[in-house]
Amino acid sequence: MRPCAAPRAPAGASAALGLCSLMLLLPPGPACPAGCACTDPHTVDCRDRGLPSVPDPFPLDVRKLLVAGNRIQHIPEGFFIFYGDLVYLDFRNNSLRSLEEGTFSGSAKLAFLDLSYNNLTQLGAGAFRSAGRLVKLSLANNNLTGVHEAAFETLESLQVLELNDNNLRSLNVAALAALPALRTLRLDGNPWLCDCDFAHLFSWIQENVSKLPKGLDEIQCSLPVENRRIFLHELSEASFSECKFSLSLTDLFVIIFSGVAVSIVAIISSFFLATVVQCFQRCAPNKDTEDEDEDEDD
Repeated sequence: MRPCAAPRAPAGASAALGLCSLMLLLPPGPACPAGCACTDPHTVDCRDRGLPSVPDPFPLDVRKLLVAGNRIQHIPEGFFIFYGDLVYLDFRNNSLRSLEEGTFSGSAKLAFLDLSYNNLTQLGAGAFRSAGRLVKLSLANNNLTGVHEAAFETLESLQVLELNDNNLRSLNVAALAALPALRTLRLDGNPWLCDCDFAHLFSWIQENVSKLPKGLDEIQCSLPVENRRIFLHELSEASFSECKFSLSLTDLFVIIFSGVAVSIVAIISSFFLATVVQCFQRCAPNKDTEDEDEDEDD
């Protein structure tokens, strides 16, 4: 008589048990990146290390990342997608030249982002699209010459925006209108040009002067004709009165094209109408001829 065999566990259950046992043997997260200091389980400090690129990997549960004072020129697209707990990112004083649209993908909890003292020149549309919970964004002391009107879209929680000390001469008001929670805005230290393109921004500034830490006294602009700089408090809406009826080059092209198009349509319509009338006259019977025929019959 054979002894009864012990019941076997299902193959799936055995595999799951083995995987769980293996996970218990693994450390809770990756070690601290080489050359950096991890002052607590959720903070990685890589400041002033002369790093040429973003060190990797970080602990997946990192919340505060400090990489200021290095030589980093580029953030790989989607680099932060695995660091969904990141809240604070200090990227000051590096050599960043551009930001790709998907740079901050996965940074759903990011609240504080400091990109000051870099070499950024342009902000494209959706540069911070995946960082919708940002509260403070510093872009001060870069070389920004242009900001796309959709650069700050989805940043509905942003309260502090620093654009000071760049090379901005103009700024589309639509970029600021996308920030309903904005409380503090730094625009000083830019070579603003007081032309008709600046008129819309000036109106917005007057309506939101409480958001400027020093009011209108902190911002200067250059007068195109007089070639001198003045503070914004010296200007008024009347300073831009000549711009109310000015047309941009695009507007002029639209008007000219519309006029030409209307003229062409009118000529074609007139020619068609004249052709129809002429055909009708040729095809219709002549009344005088009919009268003569009737007289001959009589």
